[in-house]
Amino acid sequence: MNVAKKIFAASLVFSILAISLVPLSWVMAATGLVTCGTKDKPCTLDDLIGTSGIIQKIVDLILKQIVPALATVLLIIGGLILLTSAGSPERVSLGKRILFSAIIGLVLSLGAWAIIKFILQAIGAKQRYIPQ
Repeated sequence: MNVAKKIFAASLVFSILAISLVPLSWVMAATGLVTCGTKDKPCTLDDLIGTSGIIQKIVDLILKQIVPALATVLLIIGGLILLTSAGSPERVSLGKRILFSAIIGLVLSLGAWAIIKFILQAIGAKQRYIPQ
């Protein structure tokens, strides 16, 4: 693949990822990542690890915005490689690997969240510390 095609492919991936993250900037601008630390409302432990805390917001950001957007981009790239392979075994193999890796990554990230939530509920953690 020549340099122009690589640059085009990289810019296409970056553009799709950037466009898919635009709603995220609207959400963060409206709610803010840190909602405590003012003179009227000092930060507490719940502000850090509670369901509306900073850690929960970061986890939500990663699991609900970045992971699906990245998985979508990789699925599109893998599908395009498969469609344009023209029967080349190397390209078919590359497209399948990308598709498989994107699906496995999505399942692992969402599965890890579900396992942590299940364990916290099983050990009887307070509801305010269990991810939603």
